[in-house]
Amino acid sequence: MARPSAFKSEQARAAYCRLYDEAIGLSEVPVEESDVETAFGTTHLLSGGCVAATPHRTARHGDLLDNVASAAAGTGGYQVRMLDSVGDVSKSVATGVLSSPARVVDWIDEALDRLGVGRAAFVAASTGAWMATHYAMARPDRVERLAFVCPAGIVSLQHTRRLIRTFMDGRFRATRPRLEAFVDSLAMEKSRQRMRTDPWRPIVEQLITGPLTFRRGLREPRPVRCDIKRLADTSIPVLAIVGRDETLHDGAIMAERFRQRLPGAGEIGRRCQPPGFHRPAGPGGRGAACVPLAVSPDRTLK
Repeated sequence: MARPSAFKSEQARAAYCRLYDEAIGLSEVPVEESDVETAFGTTHLLSGGCVAATPHRTARHGDLLDNVASAAAGTGGYQVRMLDSVGDVSKSVATGVLSSPARVVDWIDEALDRLGVGRAAFVAASTGAWMATHYAMARPDRVERLAFVCPAGIVSLQHTRRLIRTFMDGRFRATRPRLEAFVDSLAMEKSRQRMRTDPWRPIVEQLITGPLTFRRGLREPRPVRCDIKRLADTSIPVLAIVGRDETLHDGAIMAERFRQRLPGAGEIGRRCQPPGFHRPAGPGGRGAACVPLAVSPDRTLK
């Protein structure tokens, strides 16, 4: 059985959690922290928005960067649940491995059941978009709509050289200078200094120090291409925002493939950077409203 991912020591986890807590303290939107138990471990989550609201919005990625942004942008009229993925650098503690799409679906099912959430809109970035795609295909009755920002995999291969560099720098030759350079590559040059100032400073610091002190298993989810025919056959509205100058993918090819594989998809925001593509709801479905998204210094978040 594969060993679950974990911090290398309790001291390392405590140092990471201090940065996490500092970032929470800088959030402009009040959020509450809690945990739910699943068969794959303790899932940490942040909750925000209107507690009495019926609609739920579930955000998924795995690091606080996306969670705080989701809370800041998407709480109006919704109760927002933001999950820290088990097996990723976060406050969640894994006892199992999300080694297949089926196990990802089981984990999300359990988390939503524990939270009493029957149906929700999902907002996700990067690997979280890949997870949400598989969940929507397996449980379309529990997904009101999907919003992806900078999705990883799904319809496109990742740049091979970038993938190898990320793997090597994050696992075998991880040093602070290498990870700082990697994080800088995620943003435009003019924005890199802003990433070192509050409120982004403790969040960026998590991205740099996390991989240095966290042992990630080889069987954790990898966002590869998948057949999205089952998603295309549903009436779930989908919003995908893909950067023209994607770091991980060819943005133009990815956007075109989403357009081709989701019936009725069209381009929105042709004059903005990045462009967005949406597939409206099918007959009887609700219209595809653009889910409010938070934007960091030149990096769009879920």
